[in-house]
Amino acid sequence: MKATQIPANERIHTLDIIRGIAVFGILIANIYAFKTLAFIDLRPYIEGGAIPEGTLSPFADIFNTIFIEGKFYPMFSLLFGLGFYIFYTRLIEKDYNADRMFVRRLVFLLIIGLFHLVFLWSGDILHTYALAGFLLLLFIHRQSKTIMVWIVVLLGATSIFMLLLTSLSGVGLQFKVESGMGSFAAFESSVDSGEAVMANGTYGDILQYRFLNEVIPVLMQAIVNVIAVLPLFLIGLYMGKKRMFHDLENNLKKWKKLCVHSFWSGTLLTALMAALHYDLPPLPSYFTFGMSEGVNYAAGPLLMLFYVSALVLILRSKGWRKLLMPFAAVGRMALTNYLLQSLMAIFIFYGFGLGMFGQISSGIGMAMAVIIFTAQLIVSNLYLQTFKQGPMEALWRKWTYKH
Repeated sequence: MKATQIPANERIHTLDIIRGIAVFGILIANIYAFKTLAFIDLRPYIEGGAIPEGTLSPFADIFNTIFIEGKFYPMFSLLFGLGFYIFYTRLIEKDYNADRMFVRRLVFLLIIGLFHLVFLWSGDILHTYALAGFLLLLFIHRQSKTIMVWIVVLLGATSIFMLLLTSLSGVGLQFKVESGMGSFAAFESSVDSGEAVMANGTYGDILQYRFLNEVIPVLMQAIVNVIAVLPLFLIGLYMGKKRMFHDLENNLKKWKKLCVHSFWSGTLLTALMAALHYDLPPLPSYFTFGMSEGVNYAAGPLLMLFYVSALVLILRSKGWRKLLMPFAAVGRMALTNYLLQSLMAIFIFYGFGLGMFGQISSGIGMAMAVIIFTAQLIVSNLYLQTFKQGPMEALWRKWTYKH
């Protein structure tokens, strides 16, 4: 029997809508890294976070810090874990070798992710998803209780580890400055020269700069990133095993309980993160910013669970479902749209395109994200009126199923 894609009438539209919203949130968060040297700029770890000047920029910066950053890639990760469960169980039902098919799927994602990382943009998440995806095969046959234990342990351990790591990063940098091993002027000079390459360089110049300063460090952090993503995958796997999306009405109490508890816990930790980020506590600046980054490893997933559970409950209403249904088309073409966001952004910001790198404020950057996503929303809905899948999704399917 041939394995086939999920028929349109069997799709869980709530998942597509949430995935589409996740694509939007990821773009808003990523636009900051597209337009600046966010991956290598160490100055905030010494100075602390600062609210930018301007009319829209303060609002955009605060909104992104509190509601966006660290909340939507966990949402995408949860959906990946859930998608794995749906994909795997459907293949089992069709008497297919589910392990082999899923490995083929991951190999494709790894190849695309590494190409994206090296040749387009250093913020790629696909290669991390592919590597962490291999570990999901160790959990597919585990009991739900066992998976929940792993979720709690891994989330707790990674949150504590990242809190210590990021907190000590600022302390270490401050020590280098005070001991004469480095200087703030040197950090600024490094950023200035990097911005000049990104804004004015040829594709070859930018590729060389990115590879040495961003791509290699990203690859060196792969193990840490995989361990951080795995518990988010497992949340999706757990929800799949509990049929929380497939059988919504019988899981309604679980969704309501999750909504309430993720709201208060996520809000408290996010408030702490924001206070640290903007240097409000009477602590050294070189300590607070790094600490805020660490706290967000716990705050982000918790607030993400509130977003997901609130959306699930809201989408029970036919009115809300109809209003948000256009997002489903973006969600069905999530891989295509994710890669297109990179292509559009690097054309806007890099030197071989419009060369606007380092020149765009937070407010304008957020407006650009809204414009780019609106275009994707329109094009995705028009495209799926003619085709069943996005172009990258169709290629992924052919690779996976060999037909």
